[in-house]
Amino acid sequence: MFKLLTEEERQRVVHEYALRRTIVMLFALILVLVVGIIGFLPSYILSNIRQNEVLERVRIMGDPGHGDSGAELQAWLLETNRRLTALSPKLDVDRPSDFVDRILDRRVTGVGITGFSWVKVEDKITLSVNGVASDRQTLVTFENRINSSGYFSNVTLPISDLAKDRDITFQIKFSPL
Repeated sequence: MFKLLTEEERQRVVHEYALRRTIVMLFALILVLVVGIIGFLPSYILSNIRQNEVLERVRIMGDPGHGDSGAELQAWLLETNRRLTALSPKLDVDRPSDFVDRILDRRVTGVGITGFSWVKVEDKITLSVNGVASDRQTLVTFENRINSSGYFSNVTLPISDLAKDRDITFQIKFSPL
């Protein structure tokens, strides 16, 4: 049917369709906005009421920043900031976890580590590793790997640890570089 129209009539029909489509889109947009406003209006009104109640309570109670309680709050804040500064990661320069990782990376098969020790006396750190080795050669290999790592100095393995042939309990002491 559309093809039977003259060119002028076809232009008028296209123009009318475009106009009606535009009106329908505008009506849909207006409907969405009205539904949105109606949906959010109750929560907006309630939040304004609550805000006004809180402001009124604060006004009635007075400003807590002035008076005796303000000094207590300031002291508490200073103490909390001091504690947070003490926990600052900038102050953690020793990093015991790095020590543990480096030792575990040097471990060989046949060496079981049972404990780590970290002692710091007047800026001098002494580290020790306790464990059990399956045999003498495994223990010596483990000590040599720690020695050659370049991370530790003064590696000492007591000779008494080498007295047994099997299931040797050991304690290696050393210092970080």
